[in-house]
Parts: sequence; C-alpha cells; structure tokens
Amino acid sequence: MDLDLILLCVLAIVGPIMIFLTRYIAKGRGKDMTRLWFITFFSYMIYYWLANSNNYLIDPRGVVYLFALLWPIAAILSFWITSLLTKRGSFVPFFDMMIAFLVSVVFAFLLDGAAGIMGLYTYNTALADKTWFTNPIGGLLMPSIMPFLMGVLMIIVYFLVFNMYKILRNRHIDDTSATLLLAFISVLLGGALWVVTDALIKLVRGFL
Repeated sequence: MDLDLILLCVLAIVGPIMIFLTRYIAKGRGKDMTRLWFITFFSYMIYYWLANSNNYLIDPRGVVYLFALLWPIAAILSFWITSLLTKRGSFVPFFDMMIAFLVSVVFAFLLDGAAGIMGLYTYNTALADKTWFTNPIGGLLMPSIMPFLMGVLMIIVYFLVFNMYKILRNRHIDDTSATLLLAFISVLLGGALWVVTDALIKLVRGFL
C-alpha cells in the first residue's frame, strides 16, 4: 500500500478517537457520535461513488473513497463546537446545522487542498462547471459549487441523526433498526443531492 493511502487510513482513525473523547465535551453522547460517524460515512461514500462513477473525478486508484472515512471528523467536530458554544448561551434555532455547514465547507477546502498537494485526484475539467477556481492550499482546480454542496450534505446528515432519529424512536423503532434505516435514507438523500449537483453543473455549463 502506498504511503499516501496509509496516511489517509491513519487519519481516519481520528474519527473513532473523537467518539471516545466526546465524553469530555458532552457527557453521555457517545452513542450519538457513533451514530453520527456511521451516517456521515454512508452519506459521503455514496456521494463520492456517484461523482466518481459519472467521471467528475479523475481518481484511477479509488483514493477518494477513503475520504469518506475522514468526513465523520468534520461531523463530530461540528457537534463539539455547537456543544461548547451552546453551553455559553449562544443557542439559536438550527444553530447546530449552521455550524455543521460552515465547518464542512472549510473541511471540503482542506481535503481538496490535501488532494492537490499529494496528487491524489483531480476534477474532470471537461465535465465540471465553468465557475471553477484554484484551491489556494494545493492548487487543485475545482468546481466552486462542490464545497457548498458538501456543506448541504452535512446539514442532511445532522437532520437525520438529531431530528429524524428522534421521530423514529418515538414511533417505538429500536435503536439498531432506527440507525440502519437512517443509513438507508442517507444513501437515498446523498444520491438525490448528487442528482441536484449534476443538474446544477449542467445548467451552469449551459449558460456560460
């Protein structure tokens, strides 16, 4: 296995470690973080798979799928930030989703920047929209809409984990079944978001 792939696998371990460390940020929320890790992984895996399958990414080694293992880090970090801020009385409606969106947009920049530095993958400039820009971190040419949609996907994840889960539990669906059902729904919504992404990119290409 190449060194860059080993590095990605090592970084992916940070997610499970953060689940354990959550007890120091929000005691008793470890199970919620495990669920958040699980749903986040499924959501971003299907999104990357569709992007790769539709040739929006040039990724001959399939490296981008390992990046789905890194996204739970952003999800749990968003929860930490929200927990720390709300302890100080900063809570407003949908505050957690706003934080998740902002953290995810920054995280998307960092991941694409790392990909550019390490030469892990590139975007297919023949298919992507014409509003692309160069990531200042790694010099990767990327569609401007991608970081935004990664943030939208995290909002979906947060809604499923912290809102839809409560609805399912109130309907007397057990914890394991609720989590598996959310994983299935996350795959559907991740796929739906990709359909929207593809449509928006084609729309922009048509105007420019």
